[in-house]
Amino acid sequence: FREIKEAPDDLLSSVRRQANPESLAALFAAGAAAGAAGNSDSSIQDSLQRRTPLGKDATDAGAWMGSYVLLLPAAGAAYFAGGWANAAGVQETGLMGLEALTVAGVETEALKLTVRRERPDHSDHSSFPSGHASASFSLAALAASEYGWKAGIPAFLAAGFVGYTRLEKNKHHLSDVLFGAGLGVSAGRAVWKTHRERHPERFTFAPYAAPGGGGVIVLF
Repeated sequence: FREIKEAPDDLLSSVRRQANPESLAALFAAGAAAGAAGNSDSSIQDSLQRRTPLGKDATDAGAWMGSYVLLLPAAGAAYFAGGWANAAGVQETGLMGLEALTVAGVETEALKLTVRRERPDHSDHSSFPSGHASASFSLAALAASEYGWKAGIPAFLAAGFVGYTRLEKNKHHLSDVLFGAGLGVSAGRAVWKTHRERHPERFTFAPYAAPGGGGVIVLF
């Protein structure tokens, strides 16, 4: 469990990395998009509550898919399953998932406690930003970074579905979801880059043969 012992330092490094230009650009874009959507928040919510295109079953599924109750155990299971099966790539992905969810979750909760925006259904004052969106998009960004767009596209589509269902379920405004998505992307990318910088020995090396020689492919 050496990786678990290193996790606190990785988490701190990931948070610090969010001050770099890439992360700041993602947060700035999310903030700009949320600000632009703010004027339409009420009208969008009114429209969705009149029509509810997907319906209750879909919005309940989105609430489950993007919840920490599901995502944290899933990431933890990937970590332990990877260790048990001696699959280093799966194990590290599980660990990065846990870290991405932690960074996104702590930052989201800090903003919720600071902003205290009322939810559109008036249930509490934890609307901004969307925790479901930040969690889902942190894992989507991680999947795209680690495995490329063949994994990233379905992961982002799933995250987008989760974000949309939070609107239709009347738990968040569009601006809440947009900023949560940007925060999640920033967290996921920061965690992935931190691991690739702090743990270069965990890169994947794939030997190959070619006419007249061979080589090693390094996957980042």
